[in-house]
Amino acid sequence: MSVISVNTSEDIDKKISMLTSGYHTDRSTMIQNLIDIGVQQKMIEYALEQYDKKKVSLGKAAEIAGVSIREMLDILNEKDITLHISKKSVLSDFEAAVQ
Repeated sequence: MSVISVNTSEDIDKKISMLTSGYHTDRSTMIQNLIDIGVQQKMIEYALEQYDKKKVSLGKAAEIAGVSIREMLDILNEKDITLHISKKSVLSDFEAAVQ
């Protein structure tokens, strides 16, 4: 595990203290949890951006985001992002499923 030093605003510091107290945990654990949540959210945003620009496939976007393809489909639907899928891809997936 590496050490990260971050300067925060007084407002953020107060919010972290409130969460730490409310969840009855220590400051370090709370900050680690908040970083995990933030990184996961940014990975999803990045995957969506790459998918929307047609730089990655649905499967690759799901992999980047760390979610299943089903979850990625749900996220795309939530964000109103058009599903990019070709006839060739559908036929290939269908043939693989049949075998």
